[in-house]
Amino acid sequence: MADNLQDQIAGIWARALGVKKVTPDDNFFALGGHSLLGVKLLAEIQARTGIEEELKLSDLLECPTLGEFTAHLESLMAPSAETGSL
Repeated sequence: MADNLQDQIAGIWARALGVKKVTPDDNFFALGGHSLLGVKLLAEIQARTGIEEELKLSDLLECPTLGEFTAHLESLMAPSAETGSL
């Protein structure tokens, strides 16, 4: 299992896109990703990370690089006053 979220997501992206490595500045769509693959990828990420909030294709469209997308996921996973989590 990956040491951190970004490594875990990079591995998922690399397998889905058929590339050896994905760096934080790599863009999902520039690497050959498309909307259908994005939807499948989001479902796998959701299942593997346990993120409760449903991921949408718009999340990937608005945050297309690995670094941006990981930061977005971390913000979704962070405890908030709304959820009452600590």
